[in-house]
Amino acid sequence: MSVMTGRVPRAFLLPAVLGLGALSLASASAEPAPAPTPTRQVEAGQVTAAAGLPFGFYVGDEKQATTSHVAKLGSDITFPQGRFDGSLLGLSGKVPVTGKLAIPSTESYFVSFRFMPATGTVELIPDGDATGTVEVKTGATTNCKSVGTNLCGDSDVTSKVFIKLSNVKVDGKVLDVGPNCRTAQSVAVNIKALIPLGFPAPSVKATSTFPTPGFTGCGVREDLSPLLTGLVSGPGNTLVTNLKLRCVGSGPPPNGCGA
Repeated sequence: MSVMTGRVPRAFLLPAVLGLGALSLASASAEPAPAPTPTRQVEAGQVTAAAGLPFGFYVGDEKQATTSHVAKLGSDITFPQGRFDGSLLGLSGKVPVTGKLAIPSTESYFVSFRFMPATGTVELIPDGDATGTVEVKTGATTNCKSVGTNLCGDSDVTSKVFIKLSNVKVDGKVLDVGPNCRTAQSVAVNIKALIPLGFPAPSVKATSTFPTPGFTGCGVREDLSPLLTGLVSGPGNTLVTNLKLRCVGSGPPPNGCGA
């Protein structure tokens, strides 16, 4: 295809679009954080030893939205508030944890070469459940002091998501990437942070660095996947977000995760 065919030159289109594809973390609707309500402190002794203690966090808040920096393009993608709903499979020492990360899709805007605007939808599609471990800690004056609760945990959790692009426009013109444009492999985003597991709890900042895999299934008239891969895929991308405790235990809301 000639680079001058009545459409925007491909040399300008592709770099502008690529920024839409790099990130980290799953796609779903997320609900906004509720207005502050009276909360109770969860004491370690109040939690039974039964496995499967549910807990939930908001991912991103008013102080630090979930933001991913695309290393090759020097651009940022900001996502709406999401959620992580998980379960601790034990309450003593280092225990397994499973969960689901849900972050809404976002309409992103970039400027390539400082003058070529591009817009598009970035969607995060989960590749299975998040897995990892949490080392449970207790005592407001010991390991949990920095998060101000009597129950906390050192988390090491990995979520895997595919990055999908759609509704792409460059300089107001549609760039047809097709319905299946996504990374060929899922992106692995690892979050390590000391998280509160009791109320009241402050937000906790979490940062992760990850590589972006190559793309596949991009383009209708021609295969754009190799070009997307060459221009955006690679190491050194970062994700930063605030984790805000939403609920712990199976009791009723607002502080319990039950129905």
